[in-house]
Amino acid sequence: MSTDIFWHALANAQPKLQQLEARDAMEAINALLQPHFPHLAAELQGRPEDGIYDLIMTAHGSTEHFQDVMSLVQSAPRLSMFQNVIAFRARTEMGDFGMSMDNFSLSPADILVGHYADAGRVGLQLWFGKPIPQDMLDHARHMSFILLDHAIGEYDFAIKIGPVEFMDGAPEQNTVSLADFPLVLDTFWKDDLRHTALFPTGENEWTGFELVSNTDPDDKLLVQRNESAMALVGRADMLWRLQVDVALDNKDDLEIAREFEDQLETLLTQTQEGITSQITLHGNVRSMNWHVSDIEAALAKAHKLARTFASLQFDISSEFDPQWQDYLRWVS
Repeated sequence: MSTDIFWHALANAQPKLQQLEARDAMEAINALLQPHFPHLAAELQGRPEDGIYDLIMTAHGSTEHFQDVMSLVQSAPRLSMFQNVIAFRARTEMGDFGMSMDNFSLSPADILVGHYADAGRVGLQLWFGKPIPQDMLDHARHMSFILLDHAIGEYDFAIKIGPVEFMDGAPEQNTVSLADFPLVLDTFWKDDLRHTALFPTGENEWTGFELVSNTDPDDKLLVQRNESAMALVGRADMLWRLQVDVALDNKDDLEIAREFEDQLETLLTQTQEGITSQITLHGNVRSMNWHVSDIEAALAKAHKLARTFASLQFDISSEFDPQWQDYLRWVS
């Protein structure tokens, strides 16, 4: 595996790396990383005076490579050079944090943030709190995204934030400075969007609706969304979607499919490793979906259970979906 090859190479290089300055050591680590994970990068934080660091693995916010970051971190061996191996850039205490580019400076206090709900995520509207020369406007916007990433953290920026729009004129709503926004984000995410990260107990709450094709009124999609699953959106251990499709030819098939669904739901929820997210019916194909933490374990349970329902043919698949896109597409 690429993860094992990288860690083995890093372990062998560790004695030489500990003799280097922090910047040179980081460049050397990235030279080992790139052949195996070209879309990832390693960063060092810590105490260069004694050669002990925190090793941070980042995908630069690209969710399609988050799985590689997590696999690397989960497989990391104990190495004396690293106190911790961390997935994703954490939030930076903004305080006096700022940036300068081409003799132009921008601080968190110079960025005003308004927010709103956007299909289960958080949309942002940004204003500048000081005049920006026209020839520096593009620079200022680029710097704002970098400051946002530092303030919110790589994972939260990629997973929780939806559209980001730069606004002209005076703010049209209540805003806070970027330095104060992370706390506002956390409160809004939990209290307003109901993403509490707490595994729901009791009976699930469902919403159902029908979508009809504009071109063919007989082409209908029936959707049942588990509102209780909303609590787990964005949780860092619920990143995979398990999908089970089955063709239904009669009412008996439907009853069998529902029994399969109930049993798999029980297997996943009793250990809090998965929850039903949505069920759709398109034509005679019923698609049952779960968001799960351990995809290999969930797939094994689904395949094993499917063998006990031999009268139906189940198509079992999975997708890495850290943003819960397949679930949130039904949220208005």
